[in-house]
Amino acid sequence: MLKIAHEYMEKMGITDTPYIIVRHTDKEHPHCHIMFSRVNYNGKIIKPVTNLYRNKAVCADITKRHNLTMGTDSLSLDTSKLRGSERSRVEIIQAATEVLHDVTITDWPMFKNALARRGIIANALFSGEGDERKLKTIIYKKGRHSFVASKIGKSFTQAALVREFKFRSEKAEQQKMANTPDPANRWVHIDGSAIAPTEFGGIQITPEQQQDYIKGRTIRVNDAYIWFDYETKQPQVSRFNPDMFSDRGCGLPLSPGADPEYAAFYGNLSEQFRQEFRRFRKRHPSLTNSEAMQMFKANYGNSRHIGHRL
Repeated sequence: MLKIAHEYMEKMGITDTPYIIVRHTDKEHPHCHIMFSRVNYNGKIIKPVTNLYRNKAVCADITKRHNLTMGTDSLSLDTSKLRGSERSRVEIIQAATEVLHDVTITDWPMFKNALARRGIIANALFSGEGDERKLKTIIYKKGRHSFVASKIGKSFTQAALVREFKFRSEKAEQQKMANTPDPANRWVHIDGSAIAPTEFGGIQITPEQQQDYIKGRTIRVNDAYIWFDYETKQPQVSRFNPDMFSDRGCGLPLSPGADPEYAAFYGNLSEQFRQEFRRFRKRHPSLTNSEAMQMFKANYGNSRHIGHRL
């Protein structure tokens, strides 16, 4: 451990200065900490110590060559083995992380109150007066130890929390609109998305059919074909399968959400068999797209031409 510590100091360019190496036992794995003076024996500042990228490169190289393991973050620390301000800081990090992971926390008062229930005080620090008053940072306090937000983590700064809470509020509003029926139209939600019917003519519509309906696909219930019209925002019903009359190729739905498998099937046919498939679909209007593909493959799959294309 001592040899590796000396190697790190040499590679970082921290030389000709006093330093000490301290072994810690607050974790199960062996490790040490290095404290040194940034002013060397000649009275000059040692600049490489502030180079984050150099530090990462040196640590990665030493880790690989000596078969070491990179340390984990503060979330896995056993705080009972820490002391003083460092223990308070890590406890704040762990509690704040737990609170922020709760997606029901959508604003600053909720975040602050949740921390307070865990024994942590979070206060906003402002600068300026009157109209010039601006939120400068957040101070987190546990016991007699206080820390600015940057010492707790980037996710807990004022700017980061504002962004996160704005994102959560917008997402919650979108979810609400996507799950609340439109008072003026019972067939759609407030955001315009379709609401699938649960039954038709006394016949229950399966969850699979409901999903297809929402995606814009035509579903068959008994002898009826039902689909959602995106222009009128209303369900449409027909005795015939509307997909088969599409000018885009006999069976390709005009509405959004066309079945990718069906589109790929039709697109891979030669022109000769496209025409044959169109005639096949017209002769079997009651078939669903899936049934039509299966039957067409069974009837024509042995052909040398279509067998290769399929």
